[in-house]
Amino acid sequence: MYRSSWNGQRVTLAASGWTWNDTFVLYDKETGSIWFGGAGPAGTPSLLCVSGPLENATLGRLEHNRVIWRSWYALYPFTKVAQVR
Repeated sequence: MYRSSWNGQRVTLAASGWTWNDTFVLYDKETGSIWFGGAGPAGTPSLLCVSGPLENATLGRLEHNRVIWRSWYALYPFTKVAQVR
């Protein structure tokens, strides 16, 4: 989960269970809006709301870290993995 704000409104982003073009689609728990990271203007590392009450709103880049699976699993052994087909 990730917490941010848009125009002072709190949004808590979580995985929607959907992917599009091999990218996870997020939703915010407060409004149910759908957010996608690959739909912003070229070169803009932001999330774009593609559906819901906040449609066309953007959020800045999310901080993240890349880790190898073995390292992640050592810290979080009860992680569940979603398989995309």
